[in-house]
Amino acid sequence: MRTNAALNAARFAVVGLAAAGTTTLGQTTKVATVSDADAEIAGMLTITDGPARSPAVADDAGNGHRAINQVPGFPISIGKHPNFAPFRGTVLADIDGQPGLEILQSGTDGRLHAWHNNGTPVAGFPVVTTGFPQYPPSVADLDGDGDAEIVFSTRGITSGGRLYALDNTGAPLAGFPISISNRNVECSPVLYDLDGDGQLEIIAQTRAYPIGYIHVFEMNGTEWGGNWPFAMSHVPTCTPGIADIDNDGQPELFTMSYDQMYLLNADGTPESGWPQGIANGNFSYQSPALADLDGDGDLEITIACHKDAAGTYVFQHDGSLMSGWPQPFDTWSYGAPTVTDLEGDGELEIIAGQAGIFFGYSDCFWVWDTDGNTRAGFPYPDPVNGGGSEGPMTVADIDGDNTLEIFADHNIMASDMGYLYGVDAAGNDLPDFPLRPHGFTYLNSATVADVDGNGTYELAVLSYYDGGCDVNLYTLPGSYTLTGREWPTYHARNTHDGLYAPADGCYADFNGDGDVNTQDVLAFLNAWAADDASADCNGDGSVNTQDVLCFLNAWAAGC
Repeated sequence: MRTNAALNAARFAVVGLAAAGTTTLGQTTKVATVSDADAEIAGMLTITDGPARSPAVADDAGNGHRAINQVPGFPISIGKHPNFAPFRGTVLADIDGQPGLEILQSGTDGRLHAWHNNGTPVAGFPVVTTGFPQYPPSVADLDGDGDAEIVFSTRGITSGGRLYALDNTGAPLAGFPISISNRNVECSPVLYDLDGDGQLEIIAQTRAYPIGYIHVFEMNGTEWGGNWPFAMSHVPTCTPGIADIDNDGQPELFTMSYDQMYLLNADGTPESGWPQGIANGNFSYQSPALADLDGDGDLEITIACHKDAAGTYVFQHDGSLMSGWPQPFDTWSYGAPTVTDLEGDGELEIIAGQAGIFFGYSDCFWVWDTDGNTRAGFPYPDPVNGGGSEGPMTVADIDGDNTLEIFADHNIMASDMGYLYGVDAAGNDLPDFPLRPHGFTYLNSATVADVDGNGTYELAVLSYYDGGCDVNLYTLPGSYTLTGREWPTYHARNTHDGLYAPADGCYADFNGDGDVNTQDVLAFLNAWAADDASADCNGDGSVNTQDVLCFLNAWAAGC
């Protein structure tokens, strides 16, 4: 394991190369970094010049010859704060109840943006905010009335943030926005029914440097008391994960401050064995993945760590490390791990990335089995640019072969074009990948969904540069298969709870009789008409027309 000094040296080595006056003619490179979560001003973007590269090794700087093109009306350019870029990507969700998904983007220009899939703005958007949104909004039907709500956080430089909750027209819900002592509200809120009353609560975190708090709000803006808000030892650094982690029939919440990990009951009391830290390790912007990795009925907690103990860790709910973990990185990581079953064989995989070395050959991201063995074909490297992948790793079956593909960001830009990697389960580049949007994809990565309901996936990715941001929406070729094993967006789904929850059995067998037939269509349509949550086929937190298309695709495929 490298020392902290070596990690910093590797992370910023390119700055020294640029300062040395590299004069090789050819493709110019730039590197994106952000300030650590414990900095007085956290998440502040720095873009530095990297070494020029010879044209002999310069790769395609555009997308003109490629088969993967953007949806008409995209990319859409939005503004950006001079010192801050959006983190963790774009949200695809149905917010208007009409056919097709909308594209939602937090903007550090002080706006929450939303467009239809033809690129026209949704009525009522953009919403101008106090403070600026940096993390993706969370979207779900909070009260079960059939309409989606949109919940998101904002921040200022060191204070001035708010917690927002909007209806699907962009109007604030009664009681919102909320100022929590004028603190910055950190990361994406999580939407989860903590008390079992059929309505989703809003779990949010505030930064009160040098500590932080976890809060629980109802959708009318009232805050839970008792042990809430819960005070953490340091500033909050992740979007929490929430599920029944210890298999006791009640939900638990896992989150991290800069120096501690917490597992809390729904009443705000810590579980036995928590909190705890990692010696010589800290947390910044990583978020947990929750999954039953060992098949024992409870959930394990997968996280990444940086500084001298940089690596991927897997913890049992009692706080003990799972056998085979941690797995070290070469450099530190702000990455958010993903858990999935790439091939549908019942064996889970863990995917996570690192910052990498910023010149020459560098490993970007790994795939491990649950015992910590590296999968053949990984780690995935960039042998030319160097750098790494610290955005959310997302997976979806984009070609209909029932095996998931992997998508990852990159922290280097060459000739003003960034990289969005797409690889198969063996680590091979997908045809026409990497995509090359204008600007960095760093800390964002892909969101994948069938936006227009035509049976092919679209891929959304945010990219940014000195003057602004682009919201990119690519049409992916071929027909997809909805496997139930997808992790298609930041923190698994639009409620951002971080749980890997594969669909049991065959979704098209809606009535569970072991056969896919017309009875399943009738059963599904009855559930859909009743707005039953079981009819949320695409897992976007809302029962809508997209679910009908999703079900019919699964039914036609017999899966």
